[in-house]
Amino acid sequence: MAQTRHLPRISGLQFGTTVTAGYMAMGIFYFPRELVTSAGRDGIWAFWLEGLITYLLMRLIFVMHRMIPNETLGEFSPKLLTSPVGFILGLYTVVLHLLLAIVAAVLFGYVLANIFLPDTPEWAITGSMLLAATYIAILGLSALARTLQAGYIPMLLLTLLTIFMSFSIIRHPLLLEPPVNIRVLPLLQGSYRGYFLFIGFEVSVTLYPFIRQNERKRGESLAYWGLAVMMAFGTLMYEGTIATFGPAVIPSLRWPVVSLMRVLSLSGFFVSKWGMLVVVLWTIAIVSFIAVRLWCLAHDLIALFHWHAQYSFSTLLISSSAIIFIFSMIIPNAKITDYLTETYLIPLGLAYLVVVPSVILIVGHFRKSLVDHMRKSPEDSPQN
Repeated sequence: MAQTRHLPRISGLQFGTTVTAGYMAMGIFYFPRELVTSAGRDGIWAFWLEGLITYLLMRLIFVMHRMIPNETLGEFSPKLLTSPVGFILGLYTVVLHLLLAIVAAVLFGYVLANIFLPDTPEWAITGSMLLAATYIAILGLSALARTLQAGYIPMLLLTLLTIFMSFSIIRHPLLLEPPVNIRVLPLLQGSYRGYFLFIGFEVSVTLYPFIRQNERKRGESLAYWGLAVMMAFGTLMYEGTIATFGPAVIPSLRWPVVSLMRVLSLSGFFVSKWGMLVVVLWTIAIVSFIAVRLWCLAHDLIALFHWHAQYSFSTLLISSSAIIFIFSMIIPNAKITDYLTETYLIPLGLAYLVVVPSVILIVGHFRKSLVDHMRKSPEDSPQN
C-alpha cells in the first residue's frame, strides 16, 4: 500500500470518467462490423447483451474492491494468494495493459495514416499520440482525470451530433426497429466477437484505492452511469450506421463509422471535412485510453517488482511507452490487430474479468482474518 498512501485522491466523478475512458475507445472504428457480420440484424441485441454482461462483471469487480479497498490488486494479491500466484496475476495484468495499448496505438495510427492523413508517416502519428499520453499520465491521476473531464464532453457532443446528422441520410429506415425473430446462436457469436468494445474496464483494479474514501460508492455509481452513457451512445451509432448502409454492406466496410463520416463529408454539410473534425476529437479518446493504461502499467509494475524508488514511476511509465511504440511499429497493419484482438485480447480479457474477482472473493471468504487485517491497514486522509 506504500504507493497509494501519499498520492492525491480523485473524486467519484473522476473515477467514473477514468474507468469509462479505460474501455470506450477500444474498437470504436470496428463497431458495429463484427456484430452485424455474426448476427445480422440481431446485432443490436448482441450489443445490449454485451452491456448487460459488462454491468454484471462491473458489479463482481466492485464487490472484490470493497473487500480490500485500500490496496491495488497487485499489492494485496501476493498476500492473499501467496507470492507466486500474486506475481503471475500481476504479470497477467501488465501483459493485458500492454496488449490493449499496442492494439489501440496500431489501430488508430493506421486509420489516421491511411484515411485522414495519408501524407504523414505512421510512426509520427503514433509517436505523437504516445508522447501526449505519456505527458498526461506522468502528471498524475488527478491531472489525467481532469483532462478526461475537459475533453470527453465536447467529443461526445460532437460525435452525437454526427450520429443525429446521419439520420438525415438513412436509406433503410425500417432497420431502425430491432428485429423480433431473434437467432440465439448468431446473437451469442456476435456478442463475443464484438466484446472488444468493453475489454479494458479492469483498470479499476488499480484505480479504486485512489478514490477518496467518502466517494467510493459514488464512484461505483458513476462508473455504472458511464456504462449507461456508453450503451446509449453505441445504440445510436449502431442504428445510424445500419440504417444508412444496411446489414448486407456493413460486413464489407473496413471501418463502418469512418465510412459514415465520409458520407457526411461528401453530402455538403456546413463544416467541410466533418469526419476529420470528429476524428480530431476522437484522438482525445485514444490518447486518454493509452494514458490510463500507461498510468496503471507503471503502478502495477511497481507493485510487481516492489520498486519504490523516487523515479520508479516516471522510469517505468516512459519505458512502457517506448515498448508500446516499438511493438506498434513492428506490427505492419491493422489486420494483425484483428487477429490479436479476436485470438488473444477477448479471451484473455474475459477470463481476467471473470476469473480474477471470483478467485479473490472465494479465497477471501476462507481467509477472513487476513482480509480483516488488510482492511484495517492505516491510510492517510484523502487529499485533493
